Amino acid sequence: MNFHHNSNFQNETLRDFSKEEERFILNKGFISIRKEFPIQVFPIISGKSKKTSLIVPALNPANINEKIADIHYASIADAEEAAKTSIKSFETWKNTKPEIRIGFLKKAADILRSQKAELTALISLEVGKGIKDIDAEIAEAIDFCEFYAKEAEDIFQPRKRDLLGEENVYTYIPRGVTLVVAPWNFPLAILCGMTVAPLVAGNPVIMKPAEQSSTIAFKLFNILIEAGIPSSVLHFLPGKGEEIGAYLVKHSEIHTINFTGSRAVGLGMIREAASQDLKFVKKVVAEMGGKNAMIVDEDADLDEAVIASIQSAFGFQGQKCSALSRIILLESKYDTFKSRFIDSLQSLKPGLPEDPSVKVGPVIDSESKTRLDNIASQFSSKIISKLKIEEGQKYTGHFVEPIIFESEDSTSPLGQTEFFGPYVTLFKAKNFEEAIKIANNVDYALTGGIFSRNPKNIQYAKEKFEVGNLYINRGITGAVVDRQPFGGYKLSGVGAKAGGPDYLKQFLEPISITENTMRRGFIPET
Repeated sequence: MNFHHNSNFQNETLRDFSKEEERFILNKGFISIRKEFPIQVFPIISGKSKKTSLIVPALNPANINEKIADIHYASIADAEEAAKTSIKSFETWKNTKPEIRIGFLKKAADILRSQKAELTALISLEVGKGIKDIDAEIAEAIDFCEFYAKEAEDIFQPRKRDLLGEENVYTYIPRGVTLVVAPWNFPLAILCGMTVAPLVAGNPVIMKPAEQSSTIAFKLFNILIEAGIPSSVLHFLPGKGEEIGAYLVKHSEIHTINFTGSRAVGLGMIREAASQDLKFVKKVVAEMGGKNAMIVDEDADLDEAVIASIQSAFGFQGQKCSALSRIILLESKYDTFKSRFIDSLQSLKPGLPEDPSVKVGPVIDSESKTRLDNIASQFSSKIISKLKIEEGQKYTGHFVEPIIFESEDSTSPLGQTEFFGPYVTLFKAKNFEEAIKIANNVDYALTGGIFSRNPKNIQYAKEKFEVGNLYINRGITGAVVDRQPFGGYKLSGVGAKAGGPDYLKQFLEPISITENTMRRGFIPET
């Protein structure tokens, strides 16, 4: 096997929805997926569907009269069975040739490519994401499959350091059963990357999708099985996180927990794993959110800064861990930026996200809507602009009005708490150093950006801005696999960046083997 390091990895091309034929194909996707409604989503263990006592409907967040699916929730007994089966299948999967596992990922990428229209429609209808955002997300899922396949080709080449009379080999073995607990906001891409990485590394995986996006997760699970992943090493458990998720986090045979979601849940998992008395140290990989800032200095191109800020703050209703929620402006630019930013917000079109011209869709569920409405009333005195949404729409779906706040106090919740919604706050800074100080004075270090044409400020930000992903003179969302490996530090998470060169190693143990070859021949076989 001779491979060049990722020189032949190519990111998936995005579709162009200004072309009539693309819109026509997409429309057919909506028609064909709607024919399947309500989709029946079951827990699946070793290829068998499980009957369950709790069935929860999945509704379209933009139109709660449309039922997407019936989600059959897994029980604790199902979780135990999935864990037992995974342990049994570990040795076989571990000893499967890496090339075979790699082949399954490449096949999964091909199937994802062939189902773009239906997947786009389903993601739009189940979580209320806009069409262009969904296209980037499907491309990301495909990229994860192709990129981790390429990374595995490199990682499973033993590293040799041989001397005269001594062979030294450095290699990797899989850790063990991996629990994947995924979020609803990138229901295909994040779940896909989190699942295929441990799988290609040789670990059985139990998929625990987010309650709000179990239908998309079910489609992905079926795609991976169709691609050839053995049903004995990949199990699907839709259900309550606080029930089956919590049970599996505590399970003595789960070696690795791969988690993306809230900081409270992630830190709880880390504490739980650390307190267990096992024969190994349970590893938690956790990506836990951000309170991300954009700094706009005196030399910034304001037109560009406004466009990038609108997209980063309000894309998918701000429901991204990378979303922009603080804009720190130098005083001289404050008023000009503010008025342009308000005008720009008012030009956004709210509505059903299946319409490609719509820029503002619903939030994920009624719980989110209530929480966000409470924040809006709590800080109502700080609101400087809000995008009106018609009353009728508010009743048919979980719509929340996007808001721009302004605040003098960067230590208040407006400057500190991750809201996970279409809310952004403007802050003032006296100079660039102070702006960086304000930006860094949070618990998170995920994404951040600056708009500047001043080389000194740009250099200063590169050295001092505490973020895992820094963006200069562009938006701060939409990281691309291999180009911008994604993930932060501080309380934004622990673990290597997704879509980067270290990610697979989290699911492997490195082994060094030394053999003295100066012996007097082999013992003959008797």
